Amino acid sequence: MTDKQIEKLGTYIAETLIEKSISANDNWKAEDEMDHLVGELARCMTLQNVYEEREEYEKCAIMKVRVNEINNKLGIDLKEEDNGNET
Repeated sequence: MTDKQIEKLGTYIAETLIEKSISANDNWKAEDEMDHLVGELARCMTLQNVYEEREEYEKCAIMKVRVNEINNKLGIDLKEEDNGNET
């Protein structure tokens, strides 16, 4: 194959993939905002733990604020559940 044929084939493949992703109605994306929030909550909590272990307390505090914001959006009230005991 020549370079021109490879380029033409690559363009064809890219255009076909784009058309299929559009026609699939973006099913690969989570359709529910709650799913996004739960994923973001998990990410922020993981980062918070990493920053705490590294003793990067400013970053840890930022993640704590973000976790609280997401909990509020999800309607999770941790104050009632937090009795100071970890399992």
